[in-house]
Amino acid sequence: MGAELTNQIKSTKAGTNLKVEQFQSWLSGNGQISELQRYQNIGWDVDATIYEHPHAPLFWRYITDNPFGQRHHIVTFRTGRMVRDIWRDLARAGSPLLPLHFHSINSVPEEMWLSFQMHRQGLHPYPFWKGKTCHELGIEVLIDDATMDVWAGCSEHCIDYFHPDML
Repeated sequence: MGAELTNQIKSTKAGTNLKVEQFQSWLSGNGQISELQRYQNIGWDVDATIYEHPHAPLFWRYITDNPFGQRHHIVTFRTGRMVRDIWRDLARAGSPLLPLHFHSINSVPEEMWLSFQMHRQGLHPYPFWKGKTCHELGIEVLIDDATMDVWAGCSEHCIDYFHPDML
């Protein structure tokens, strides 16, 4: 699918050819992030992924350049004021990311987060929330550092998953 999508992009504008070729060259020198070009909808966690992760600047460039025309989504366990602080935190970290770079911004319902923090036992919907949300939005892959908190939901809903250290 990646080669087909690349060919479609190349055929859209003459000026795009050089940008795609340069970006593909850049991708090939930056670990496994090239794996993401096969997806149309990508879900990104905030904390310890696009914010405060050693690879965050690489992710910022991938999202802002967006040569494959992908839709990027934020899927976060942040709640309340912490959701509003995403853009402030990213800006303080030197990130160029803005809300316009994302197709949607999704945060866990505060009641679910609080319930999980208080009980942390038995079968709780919290560990399934990100996978379910990705499935409902058509997000095919989630990049998230919290493997233990997202793997069950991604697995249940057939969402591909990468830890940011893998990219």
